[in-house]
Amino acid sequence: MEMKRFIPSPYQIIRYVKRTSCLLLGLLLLAGIADAHSDAPAPAKDSGQHQGHHQGHNDSGMIMRDGKEFRRSAGETVYKHMCVFCHGADGNGGGRATSYLFPWPRDFRKGIYKHRSTPSGSLPMDEDIYHTIMSGVPGTAMPAWKSALSEEEAWSVVDYLKKFSPRFKNENPKEPVKVDRVPRSTSDSTAKGQKLYTELRCQRCHGPDLKGDGPMAGDLFDIWDHRSFVYDLTNPNTFKWGFSKKNIFMTLSTGVDGTPMKSYGHLTQAERWDLSAFIESKIKKETYQKAEYEIDLKVTKTSGKLDDDPDNEIWQNVTTHDVKLVPLNARRDPINRVQLQALINDEDIAFRVTWDDPVPNHTSSRHQDFKDAIALEFALGSVTLHTHGHNEPFFGMGNRGKPVNIWQWRADWQREIETKKALEYAVDEAMDMDVMVFGGEVNPVDSLTPFRENPIEELNAEGFGTLTPQPQTKQNITGKGLYKDGKWTVVFRRPLESLNKWDVKFTRGHPILMGFAVWDGKLQDRNGRKTISMWQRLNLP
Repeated sequence: MEMKRFIPSPYQIIRYVKRTSCLLLGLLLLAGIADAHSDAPAPAKDSGQHQGHHQGHNDSGMIMRDGKEFRRSAGETVYKHMCVFCHGADGNGGGRATSYLFPWPRDFRKGIYKHRSTPSGSLPMDEDIYHTIMSGVPGTAMPAWKSALSEEEAWSVVDYLKKFSPRFKNENPKEPVKVDRVPRSTSDSTAKGQKLYTELRCQRCHGPDLKGDGPMAGDLFDIWDHRSFVYDLTNPNTFKWGFSKKNIFMTLSTGVDGTPMKSYGHLTQAERWDLSAFIESKIKKETYQKAEYEIDLKVTKTSGKLDDDPDNEIWQNVTTHDVKLVPLNARRDPINRVQLQALINDEDIAFRVTWDDPVPNHTSSRHQDFKDAIALEFALGSVTLHTHGHNEPFFGMGNRGKPVNIWQWRADWQREIETKKALEYAVDEAMDMDVMVFGGEVNPVDSLTPFRENPIEELNAEGFGTLTPQPQTKQNITGKGLYKDGKWTVVFRRPLESLNKWDVKFTRGHPILMGFAVWDGKLQDRNGRKTISMWQRLNLP
């Protein structure tokens, strides 16, 4: 059996040394040799550098941050509403969503954090955890919660997360890595960095062109034996902690604990700056797309007639919103945003969604085929985003007692309908193509989906594993998809009035929570393998 390639993290080495030292100390104590002056580590005293880490660690119901007082109880409330689905009730990284995610959510019980301003093997500063919560982790399913959480809620979550690991009670974080100034990059420093990149054999994982396709990239595992993903370092949108030269220097200095990405703190500062200069020189900064995770979407009032045609001129001057998507599974070149337009008249409401996709995937009739698809998701009931104790449904398929309404368009259904129409009008309209081509037998296209006249299906969900199509008699969404110039454009249209209690109600003057999901057939997306958005606020005129 082929052995898995694994690069031990500095934390694992430290843990082994500590375990061996503790065993030796126990033997000495039994022998009566050890005395009060033994080298057993004592709890570190708080220094000025670590006040931010220990501020507010008391038995009261409040925590202090920078002179502000926050309720500690808010952390548990937020965690159980917004974090438990991925990170699990006990912080083990095994929530109900975990089977849909890659990389897996972080297990907080060991106190090992990827993002730190402290050296490898050390606990993070509280500010490091706060930054991760608010800014997210690009390239993964961890979104930025800056728009969702108040300062009080975020600091309370930091306090709550630390309860999962005993390390926070017994240890202090080490001194943070300091950056006094960022040296200017020169052709000489970049050349030195390129030489270091080769000498340190970074290309084994990151590849010679930094695209993340080195010979070892597919055989790397973290300390939990989960497969690791090597990101494209030329893409500024996938840098977890930022792509400035300072950010790169910090990652090289601290490493990414728990993963095969070790710390390069053994290099001199000058060498780390040179290596940072080389990596920065390869980043395609012009491709950076600023992300906003929760935005207000505007529906425009029109007196014109709405139809299902994506090319209808009525859309030409309608406000367009960019909606950020996060991949549930790490991948190269993910579809990371969609453009939304929305129109409403006295009878109907319509949404026009566009996204870049260089390769259209129209069919899934063979097991090796995967189709492109998109879904709109709406929260049901009277819920408002992040108010009244966060009563909105989980943005990934809702949750028990908080259902969602989903409209899904599929490219393979669109192709089947178009193929059927092409066959029907291939010859004189008076001739029955089914009789001529299939000898009076059932048209095989019809037999696949005998009632399919519409490429959109309406469904409901109330958590993972509950996705259910509405009955055929309740389906009232129409629409059409069009692929042109490297883009998919799909229109969804529905009458404003609906008596079905499982349909979203478009009530004017009341924001509606709306989300998106995109499946890319080129990347073999299906079911839970997709890119999704967080909730957005849809505002009707």
